[in-house]
Amino acid sequence: MPRLERPASLAEQVADQLRRRIADGEFPVGSLLPTEHELTRELGVSRNSVREGVRSLVHAGLLGARAGYGTFVIATSDLAPALARRLEHDRADDVAEVRLLLEREGARLAATRATGEQLHALTEALARRRTATDGPGYAEADLAFHRLLLECSGNALLAELYRGTGGNEQDLLRWSPGERDTRDIDAAHDDLVAAITARDPQAAAAAADHMVRLVQEGALPDGD
Repeated sequence: MPRLERPASLAEQVADQLRRRIADGEFPVGSLLPTEHELTRELGVSRNSVREGVRSLVHAGLLGARAGYGTFVIATSDLAPALARRLEHDRADDVAEVRLLLEREGARLAATRATGEQLHALTEALARRRTATDGPGYAEADLAFHRLLLECSGNALLAELYRGTGGNEQDLLRWSPGERDTRDIDAAHDDLVAAITARDPQAAAAAADHMVRLVQEGALPDGD
């Protein structure tokens, strides 16, 4: 005879509700959660229950916490954090192939699905990437550009998978613009945005393919 499941604790109920609200888009990636005091009042539970529920989502990889800043969303489901942990044990070549497939398909879909507002945001993200002057700033701008590209695909699951596979930010953190010629990789990003803006899915997919292969072949430093 199967055992009866114990009732979920208040902390688990808090975590489940926050998880659903994040998945529904109420709290998008990068946004701050309400404060612990606000959640306590809103949900009608103790501060300890809220704290434990939020802590469980931090451990699961959905939330991040920074002293003096607050608790913020870093993933919309458990999928991306779980995938990121899995990739730590996979071959680098396998991971690179998956990233290429996701980015190429994301670009193809973005060319047909991106809204005017998203196209404007993508163009602005490209400009921020070009004007970055140091390694950390470049890494942040590049990662933001590529995540926005996948969001332009209109496929939330595809974007979540991409977040789970990470990107080139760790290598980029050790690099500063001006230390080597990046005209090819910059031109590839320009071509990608131009193809998406022109609503040309084939050209967008080809530009994404070329861009990712440039990175994989060493157009950007691989870190010493």
